[in-house]
Amino acid sequence: MNALALDVGDRYIGIAATDHADPIAYRYATIDRKKSNTMKELAAAKSATSADTILVGVPYHIEDGSETAQTQKTYEFIQDLRSFFGDTVTVVEADETLTSREAKKTLQLEGADISQEHAEAARILLQEFITQRT
Repeated sequence: MNALALDVGDRYIGIAATDHADPIAYRYATIDRKKSNTMKELAAAKSATSADTILVGVPYHIEDGSETAQTQKTYEFIQDLRSFFGDTVTVVEADETLTSREAKKTLQLEGADISQEHAEAARILLQEFITQRT
């Protein structure tokens, strides 16, 4: 399986991908939605990684698991993805609760730039997905 994972925010979308040799997730890129054509960038990432699956993190309220305004925006984005890619890719939803918090901690430990937060959150999401499937 070659997969991409997305951490979808209002401004930025973090992308993670799987390694072709091993089932290891890595930070791939961050899209600035105000400066780029999001679907064009995602199509390029899909092509470059030969992804057949796109995992999208869906946020839920941390205290009770209920949907938030961002949850609804993410569902709308998922519909746009499915319309854009059609049958060329499988779009899978996954709970992303706490991935951003974990991403910040990881980046601090690495001494990495905080601008990689969305890509790191996507990496965490994708690595969990891979682990659950094996």
